[in-house]
Amino acid sequence: MPSKEEVFKQRFDAIMADMGDEVPPDDVLMVGSLASQLVEHAQVRTWSRFKSKLTKTNYGALLKTFQNQGNSLARQGALQQVHAIEVLACSLIARTQVHDPAILADDKRLDAIIDSAIEVYRNSRTTGSATS
Repeated sequence: MPSKEEVFKQRFDAIMADMGDEVPPDDVLMVGSLASQLVEHAQVRTWSRFKSKLTKTNYGALLKTFQNQGNSLARQGALQQVHAIEVLACSLIARTQVHDPAILADDKRLDAIIDSAIEVYRNSRTTGSATS
């Protein structure tokens, strides 16, 4: 039976593949929308900064919220929202994988992708093309 770390690494690799060069615009907006709400609530500008400011207690609470909301949305068939939650949850967890340099390197890349998605979402709000 694979360890939790092995299961996470497989899921994280899949997320990195999903968030590669050909991400559908609606997926970018969904990730950007959710991440934007979190960073604005925390009064920071970027996902990277948001993650760096999370306390251990807030980290655990946010992962639990992601799990509960993701499960609820999955039961409703809202798979695009579930995927956005999974992307952000994987990003949070990746930061804790200090024993795996490959995950840590990809985590920095995923943070940049999420930060970019936040900017795309914010720009779409100002042009009126986002549906949030």
